[in-house]
Amino acid sequence: MSQKLTSSLASGYEVKIGDYISRGYEIFKANMGAYIGYTVLYFLITTVVNMIPFLNIISSLVISPCLVFGFYLVSKQISQENTLPTFNTFFGGFNYAGKIIVISLITMLVFVVCMMPFLISVGVSIFALRDSDSSEIISAILAGPLPILGVGLLVMVYFAVSWCFASLIAVFHNKESWAAMEISRKLVGKNWFMMLLFLIVVGVVTAAGFLLLGIGIIFTLPLGICSLYAAFEDICGLPEDGKVSDEISQIGEGI
Repeated sequence: MSQKLTSSLASGYEVKIGDYISRGYEIFKANMGAYIGYTVLYFLITTVVNMIPFLNIISSLVISPCLVFGFYLVSKQISQENTLPTFNTFFGGFNYAGKIIVISLITMLVFVVCMMPFLISVGVSIFALRDSDSSEIISAILAGPLPILGVGLLVMVYFAVSWCFASLIAVFHNKESWAAMEISRKLVGKNWFMMLLFLIVVGVVTAAGFLLLGIGIIFTLPLGICSLYAAFEDICGLPEDGKVSDEISQIGEGI
Protein backbone atom coordinates (compact mmCIF):
# COMPACT_ATOMS: atom_id res chain seq x y z
CA MET A 1 0.00 0.00 0.00
CA SER A 2 1.06 3.59 -0.53
CA GLN A 3 2.16 5.76 2.37
CA LYS A 4 -0.91 7.90 1.74
CA LEU A 5 -3.31 4.97 2.08
CA THR A 6 -1.56 3.74 5.23
CA SER A 7 -1.77 7.23 6.71
CA SER A 8 -5.44 7.65 5.79
CA LEU A 9 -6.30 4.30 7.38
CA ALA A 10 -4.42 5.18 10.54
CA SER A 11 -5.25 8.84 11.02
CA GLY A 12 -8.23 9.56 8.82
CA TYR A 13 -8.50 12.19 6.08
CA GLU A 14 -10.42 15.21 4.90
CA VAL A 15 -13.00 14.83 2.13
CA LYS A 16 -12.46 17.85 -0.13
CA ILE A 17 -15.57 17.70 -2.29
CA GLY A 18 -14.98 20.91 -4.23
CA ASP A 19 -11.36 20.03 -4.91
CA TYR A 20 -12.31 16.59 -6.23
CA ILE A 21 -14.93 17.97 -8.61
CA SER A 22 -12.45 20.60 -9.80
CA ARG A 23 -9.64 18.07 -10.26
CA GLY A 24 -12.03 15.70 -11.99
CA TYR A 25 -12.96 18.45 -14.42
CA GLU A 26 -9.29 19.16 -15.17
CA ILE A 27 -8.68 15.49 -15.90
CA PHE A 28 -11.82 15.26 -18.03
CA LYS A 29 -11.00 18.47 -19.92
CA ALA A 30 -7.51 17.19 -20.76
CA ASN A 31 -8.97 14.45 -22.98
CA MET A 32 -12.59 15.51 -23.34
CA GLY A 33 -13.14 14.20 -26.86
CA ALA A 34 -11.95 10.70 -25.98
CA TYR A 35 -13.99 10.62 -22.77
CA ILE A 36 -17.14 11.66 -24.61
CA GLY A 37 -16.56 9.21 -27.45
CA TYR A 38 -15.95 6.35 -25.04
CA THR A 39 -19.05 7.25 -23.02
CA VAL A 40 -21.17 7.03 -26.17
CA LEU A 41 -19.54 3.69 -27.00
CA TYR A 42 -20.13 2.48 -23.45
CA PHE A 43 -23.85 3.20 -23.69
CA LEU A 44 -24.08 1.56 -27.12
CA ILE A 45 -22.33 -1.62 -25.97
CA THR A 46 -24.29 -2.02 -22.74
CA THR A 47 -27.60 -1.23 -24.46
CA VAL A 48 -27.05 -3.82 -27.19
CA VAL A 49 -25.90 -6.48 -24.73
CA ASN A 50 -28.85 -5.84 -22.41
CA MET A 51 -31.24 -6.35 -25.33
CA ILE A 52 -29.99 -9.93 -25.75
CA PRO A 53 -31.87 -12.40 -23.51
CA PHE A 54 -29.89 -13.78 -20.55
CA LEU A 55 -26.93 -11.49 -21.25
CA ASN A 56 -28.10 -8.65 -19.03
CA ILE A 57 -26.63 -10.36 -15.96
CA ILE A 58 -23.32 -10.82 -17.77
CA SER A 59 -23.45 -7.15 -18.70
CA SER A 60 -23.96 -6.01 -15.11
CA LEU A 61 -21.33 -8.35 -13.65
CA VAL A 62 -18.66 -8.39 -16.35
CA ILE A 63 -18.98 -5.98 -19.25
CA SER A 64 -20.20 -2.80 -17.56
CA PRO A 65 -17.79 -2.87 -14.56
CA CYS A 66 -14.79 -3.53 -16.82
CA LEU A 67 -15.82 -0.77 -19.21
CA VAL A 68 -16.33 1.67 -16.34
CA PHE A 69 -12.89 0.86 -14.96
CA GLY A 70 -11.45 2.03 -18.26
CA PHE A 71 -12.33 5.58 -17.22
CA TYR A 72 -10.12 5.17 -14.15
CA LEU A 73 -7.19 3.82 -16.15
CA VAL A 74 -7.26 6.79 -18.50
CA SER A 75 -7.70 9.22 -15.61
CA LYS A 76 -4.69 7.75 -13.83
CA GLN A 77 -2.45 8.10 -16.87
CA ILE A 78 -3.51 11.70 -17.46
CA SER A 79 -3.13 12.64 -13.80
CA GLN A 80 0.02 10.73 -12.90
CA GLU A 81 1.96 10.59 -16.17
CA ASN A 82 0.78 13.90 -17.64
CA THR A 83 0.25 12.22 -21.01
CA LEU A 84 -2.72 11.48 -23.23
CA PRO A 85 -3.29 7.70 -23.38
CA THR A 86 -4.35 5.89 -26.52
CA PHE A 87 -8.05 5.15 -26.92
CA ASN A 88 -7.36 1.44 -26.34
CA THR A 89 -6.50 2.28 -22.73
CA PHE A 90 -10.22 2.66 -22.05
CA PHE A 91 -10.63 -1.08 -22.62
CA GLY A 92 -7.82 -1.97 -20.23
CA GLY A 93 -10.32 -2.83 -17.52
CA PHE A 94 -10.74 -6.25 -19.10
CA ASN A 95 -7.11 -6.99 -18.21
CA TYR A 96 -8.23 -6.94 -14.57
CA ALA A 97 -11.56 -8.68 -15.19
CA GLY A 98 -10.95 -11.33 -12.52
CA LYS A 99 -10.71 -8.87 -9.64
CA ILE A 100 -13.41 -6.56 -10.97
CA ILE A 101 -15.88 -9.40 -11.56
CA VAL A 102 -15.36 -10.84 -8.07
CA ILE A 103 -16.03 -7.42 -6.53
CA SER A 104 -19.17 -7.00 -8.66
CA LEU A 105 -20.37 -10.50 -7.79
CA ILE A 106 -19.86 -10.07 -4.04
CA THR A 107 -21.59 -6.70 -4.15
CA MET A 108 -24.56 -8.15 -6.03
CA LEU A 109 -24.84 -11.09 -3.62
CA VAL A 110 -24.76 -8.77 -0.60
CA PHE A 111 -27.50 -6.63 -2.13
CA VAL A 112 -29.60 -9.73 -2.84
CA VAL A 113 -29.18 -10.87 0.77
CA CYS A 114 -30.25 -7.40 1.94
CA MET A 115 -33.45 -7.67 -0.09
CA MET A 116 -34.30 -11.26 0.83
CA PRO A 117 -36.01 -10.49 4.19
CA PHE A 118 -38.28 -7.98 2.44
CA LEU A 119 -39.18 -10.38 -0.38
CA ILE A 120 -39.82 -13.21 2.07
CA SER A 121 -41.98 -11.02 4.30
CA VAL A 122 -44.01 -9.84 1.29
CA GLY A 123 -44.54 -13.43 0.20
CA VAL A 124 -45.59 -14.49 3.69
CA SER A 125 -47.97 -11.54 4.01
CA ILE A 126 -49.62 -12.24 0.66
CA PHE A 127 -49.94 -15.95 1.44
CA ALA A 128 -51.38 -15.32 4.90
CA LEU A 129 -53.88 -12.84 3.51
CA ARG A 130 -54.62 -14.65 0.27
CA ASP A 131 -58.35 -14.64 1.01
CA SER A 132 -58.39 -10.96 2.01
CA ASP A 133 -59.13 -8.00 -0.21
CA SER A 134 -56.39 -5.88 -1.75
CA SER A 135 -56.70 -3.06 0.80
CA GLU A 136 -55.96 -5.44 3.68
CA ILE A 137 -52.96 -6.86 1.83
CA ILE A 138 -51.58 -3.38 1.17
CA SER A 139 -52.09 -2.39 4.81
CA ALA A 140 -50.28 -5.52 5.97
CA ILE A 141 -47.35 -4.83 3.64
CA LEU A 142 -47.08 -1.23 4.85
CA ALA A 143 -47.10 -2.39 8.47
CA GLY A 144 -44.60 -5.23 8.10
CA PRO A 145 -42.49 -5.68 4.95
CA LEU A 146 -42.08 -1.97 4.18
CA PRO A 147 -40.02 -1.19 7.31
CA ILE A 148 -37.92 -4.27 6.54
CA LEU A 149 -37.34 -2.85 3.06
CA GLY A 150 -36.17 0.40 4.62
CA VAL A 151 -33.61 -1.39 6.77
CA GLY A 152 -32.41 -3.41 3.79
CA LEU A 153 -31.95 -0.29 1.68
CA LEU A 154 -29.98 1.41 4.46
CA VAL A 155 -27.63 -1.57 4.65
CA MET A 156 -27.22 -1.51 0.87
CA VAL A 157 -26.36 2.19 0.95
CA TYR A 158 -23.80 1.53 3.70
CA PHE A 159 -21.97 -1.09 1.63
CA ALA A 160 -22.31 0.83 -1.65
CA VAL A 161 -20.57 3.83 -0.10
CA SER A 162 -18.06 1.73 1.85
CA TRP A 163 -16.93 -0.18 -1.24
CA CYS A 164 -16.67 2.81 -3.59
CA PHE A 165 -12.85 2.47 -3.76
CA ALA A 166 -12.75 -1.34 -3.84
CA SER A 167 -11.94 -1.88 -7.52
CA LEU A 168 -9.45 0.99 -7.54
CA ILE A 169 -7.57 -0.45 -4.55
CA ALA A 170 -7.69 -3.96 -6.03
CA VAL A 171 -6.08 -2.87 -9.30
CA PHE A 172 -3.89 0.11 -8.46
CA HIS A 173 -2.70 -1.27 -5.10
CA ASN A 174 -2.61 -4.86 -6.36
CA LYS A 175 -4.86 -6.34 -3.68
CA GLU A 176 -7.11 -9.37 -3.90
CA SER A 177 -10.77 -8.52 -4.36
CA TRP A 178 -12.03 -9.22 -0.84
CA ALA A 179 -8.97 -7.61 0.76
CA ALA A 180 -9.55 -4.51 -1.36
CA MET A 181 -13.21 -4.40 -0.32
CA GLU A 182 -12.24 -4.61 3.35
CA ILE A 183 -9.60 -1.91 2.98
CA SER A 184 -12.13 0.30 1.20
CA ARG A 185 -14.75 -0.33 3.91
CA LYS A 186 -12.35 0.52 6.74
CA LEU A 187 -10.99 3.54 4.89
CA VAL A 188 -14.38 5.01 3.98
CA GLY A 189 -15.54 4.27 7.52
CA LYS A 190 -13.07 6.88 8.76
CA ASN A 191 -15.25 9.59 7.22
CA TRP A 192 -18.33 7.74 5.99
CA PHE A 193 -20.90 10.52 6.08
CA MET A 194 -18.68 12.96 4.19
CA MET A 195 -17.98 10.27 1.60
CA LEU A 196 -21.74 9.74 1.32
CA LEU A 197 -22.19 13.48 0.77
CA PHE A 198 -19.45 13.48 -1.86
CA LEU A 199 -21.05 10.57 -3.72
CA ILE A 200 -24.43 12.33 -3.57
CA VAL A 201 -22.85 15.43 -5.13
CA VAL A 202 -21.23 13.28 -7.83
CA GLY A 203 -24.60 11.61 -8.41
CA VAL A 204 -26.35 14.97 -8.75
CA VAL A 205 -23.69 16.20 -11.19
CA THR A 206 -24.05 13.02 -13.23
CA ALA A 207 -27.85 13.06 -13.13
CA ALA A 208 -27.82 16.66 -14.36
CA GLY A 209 -26.74 15.21 -17.68
CA PHE A 210 -30.26 13.88 -18.23
CA LEU A 211 -31.30 17.46 -18.91
CA LEU A 212 -31.31 18.55 -22.56
CA LEU A 213 -33.00 15.32 -23.62
CA GLY A 214 -30.34 13.26 -21.86
CA ILE A 215 -27.53 14.32 -24.18
CA GLY A 216 -25.65 15.95 -21.32
CA ILE A 217 -24.97 12.55 -19.75
CA ILE A 218 -22.08 12.03 -22.17
CA PHE A 219 -20.39 14.96 -20.42
CA THR A 220 -21.48 14.48 -16.82
CA LEU A 221 -20.93 10.71 -16.52
CA PRO A 222 -17.19 10.84 -17.31
CA LEU A 223 -16.89 14.01 -15.21
CA GLY A 224 -18.39 12.18 -12.23
CA ILE A 225 -16.08 9.20 -12.68
CA CYS A 226 -13.03 11.47 -13.04
CA SER A 227 -14.05 13.21 -9.81
CA LEU A 228 -14.27 9.87 -8.01
CA TYR A 229 -10.80 9.00 -9.30
CA ALA A 230 -9.52 12.36 -8.02
CA ALA A 231 -10.90 11.53 -4.57
CA PHE A 232 -9.23 8.12 -4.66
CA GLU A 233 -5.90 9.61 -5.67
CA ASP A 234 -6.01 12.17 -2.86
CA ILE A 235 -7.20 9.81 -0.12
CA CYS A 236 -5.44 6.59 -1.11
CA GLY A 237 -2.49 7.72 -3.19
CA LEU A 238 -0.72 5.21 -5.43
CA PRO A 239 1.93 2.60 -4.59
CA GLU A 240 4.60 4.54 -6.45
CA ASP A 241 3.53 7.65 -4.51
CA GLY A 242 3.17 9.51 -7.77
CA LYS A 243 2.54 13.22 -7.50
CA VAL A 244 -0.46 14.82 -9.14
CA SER A 245 0.79 17.36 -11.62
CA ASP A 246 -0.48 20.91 -11.38
CA GLU A 247 -0.16 21.16 -15.15
CA ILE A 248 -2.90 18.72 -16.10
CA SER A 249 -4.88 21.48 -17.76
CA GLN A 250 -2.00 22.07 -20.17
CA ILE A 251 -2.55 18.64 -21.74
CA GLY A 252 -5.94 19.70 -22.96
CA GLU A 253 -4.91 23.04 -24.38
CA GLY A 254 -6.01 23.32 -27.94
CA ILE A 255 -8.46 20.40 -27.69
